[in-house]
Amino acid sequence: MMNSSVNATPDSELRNSYSVAYSSGMNLAERLDFAMKARRVESQSALSRASGVPQPTINRILKGTTTKPDTDTLQKLADALEVSLAWLVDETGDGPHAPKSSGKRLLPKDKGNVVVWDNPADLEPDEERIWIDRFDYHFSAGNGLIQWEVREKKALPFNAAFFKAKGARPQDCKLLILRGDSMEPWAEDKNMIMIDVTSTRILDGERYAIYFEDEPLVKQIFKEVGGSLRLHSYNQKYPDKLVAPDKLEFVHIVGRVIYRSG
Repeated sequence: MMNSSVNATPDSELRNSYSVAYSSGMNLAERLDFAMKARRVESQSALSRASGVPQPTINRILKGTTTKPDTDTLQKLADALEVSLAWLVDETGDGPHAPKSSGKRLLPKDKGNVVVWDNPADLEPDEERIWIDRFDYHFSAGNGLIQWEVREKKALPFNAAFFKAKGARPQDCKLLILRGDSMEPWAEDKNMIMIDVTSTRILDGERYAIYFEDEPLVKQIFKEVGGSLRLHSYNQKYPDKLVAPDKLEFVHIVGRVIYRSG
């Protein structure tokens, strides 16, 4: 009977077993057990948290009691272990490759199953990953342009699909640290936001990084009858600011907010 925890296996031994297993073929229980070892998932409970599949179900599969789980269950397990459904079913798709040495850890499915790392070098190579730098900015009264200062290189990675969904180009996006509590509870002090610096046309009700009254701000902007703009803070401690049409030149739109952390 298989234990509820997966014993740690040295990398060299696991690499050897990988080639042997592929030459000899494995049943479902063996494939699941092998993938757990390769992905360093140390227990059935950990896999259950990562996949959303109940631990007793995983136990029955590993014991061989359940040989034909439903497709939804297999897909959840495949996603959590980063193998293809086809590989888990009959070894015809992409399976786990050589063991990873990174600090990657699986999170519960309700937390997004995102990748957690201590250092960027711990992350596996990913052609879809795009790193975005973090900046500060200020307005130059001399030339009327926004001046950018890099504060952190490769501050945060994003998938290429994220930018496609937002209709933005990575080279047009910058990360900023939000300072102050004026946008709480939507965003808190020191949350990180991403702006698209090419999206400067004001869309009613959208949030923008702006420069106003000698200060960089993030505000929700509403268009008012007569051409005025209302700069809205979520925190009721900060009253809205109404900018009349003849004062709009003092509102410099830096970019539209397309992402926030926290």
